[in-house]
Amino acid sequence: MQLAKYFRVKRLALSVSCLATLGATPALAQSNDESELDQSYPRLVEQSVRSKVSIISEGDRRLGLGPDGGTKSTEAGLDIKPEWVWQLSPNWRSKLRLQAFGATGQVDVSDEIGGTTTDGFFALREAWLDYNGLSDYPGESIRFGRERLKENTGLWWDDDITLVRWIFDTSLLDSTVGVARKFAEMRTDSNELQDEEQEITRFFAKTRWQWRKNHYLGFLVTHGQGSGDQAQEAAERGQSSDEMYTESLTWAAVQADQAYFDWHSHDAFQYFAQVGAVRGTDSVVGQDSAAPSGYRARERDVAGWAADLGVRAQLMDTPRWVIGAHGAYASGGSERGDTDAFRQTSLASNRSRFTGTRSQVQRFGEAIQPEWSNLKVATIYTALSDRDTWDANLIYHRYWLADQAGTLRSDLIEPGFTGTSDDLGQSVDLVLGYYGDDATSWAPFDVRLSGGVFMPGDAYGEQADDLRHRVVLDVSKRF
Repeated sequence: MQLAKYFRVKRLALSVSCLATLGATPALAQSNDESELDQSYPRLVEQSVRSKVSIISEGDRRLGLGPDGGTKSTEAGLDIKPEWVWQLSPNWRSKLRLQAFGATGQVDVSDEIGGTTTDGFFALREAWLDYNGLSDYPGESIRFGRERLKENTGLWWDDDITLVRWIFDTSLLDSTVGVARKFAEMRTDSNELQDEEQEITRFFAKTRWQWRKNHYLGFLVTHGQGSGDQAQEAAERGQSSDEMYTESLTWAAVQADQAYFDWHSHDAFQYFAQVGAVRGTDSVVGQDSAAPSGYRARERDVAGWAADLGVRAQLMDTPRWVIGAHGAYASGGSERGDTDAFRQTSLASNRSRFTGTRSQVQRFGEAIQPEWSNLKVATIYTALSDRDTWDANLIYHRYWLADQAGTLRSDLIEPGFTGTSDDLGQSVDLVLGYYGDDATSWAPFDVRLSGGVFMPGDAYGEQADDLRHRVVLDVSKRF
């Protein structure tokens, strides 16, 4: 069995290495006559292959409460991402980014796509065209294709999706508006979308204005319009489901910050604040003895809100040493009728540089990774870094349910609440990063260690495990 796993990963690495070699061929040809290619189109302007070896260890996702025993695991993974950027003409540019992943067992690739476990796949991550001939502004363009749609917090957008969007990016104003839709996961292991993600058209817009040096105001809006009958089909099949199917939902958020996600900052004090809300309708499937299948789909009104407030103080500039605190809230609602529970856009990763370093850190804990819904979190952290080459982050989280009778969705833990307490527990994360990678040298590597422990609270009852861990060691290199 172990030999089979080994050869599967080896075949995956060899396949993508061949693919990367083919992609590098135009770059070699380019270097032979650089002056001529500078005047000709199309030309390859950027090409790289990022390879990463990971060791992933995690504790029981059922916290010892599952009927079939524990689900602890320690696995190894290999991740290869080749990408190319071409200048097709003075105004047209394109990008292609692929991914190949293989592991010795089922693991969660939560730094890329949370909530899914896999032992290997090939994937199309990005494939887009960009046209910047709309005006004389160099930061204005229109882009269409498959792209990683992302904003700084990771709490609203951070996902690969097919889209068309207008981009306007200057030193004082950064804006975008567009329409997007997921047609497939673009992966060989699980290409079909989950039921609750199918047939949703999304309209999105964001603007961020620097109204004073290093002080920003932002506004973000997303609208999801469902056009399928997934809830009704699930009910007709007699399928019980905890999923919420989008009918027509609108999210809006207002943000203010002082360069909070800029790890090069020298500011002695920084702040971040955002308040958001979701309004509209969704569908859920519930039991109904009068229905032929025993289940019926019904529409309900949704009205939830959420907030995240953070402050950071710099104690030392070189190396940079900071301490910070956050308070986050997302409304809950246990009733099956109209709900006041906040829910995320389903495009979020909840990963960002909220500690003020180069490392992307899970906002609500590496070992639990909950959705920002029916949740109250108090966070304190400290971080030390030289800004560019290395950093160390230590984070503590304390969790409560916003609605004691409600539930909580998590990428890594299957909840089993008693309904007698709102105490979810606490967690501690340690994230270390070293960024020595240089594409012109074979010697340096990037090394990242992200480790977290989650200690369940009274909401899980006395039979739950005292501690759950998740530790990921990544060693990566860009060629």
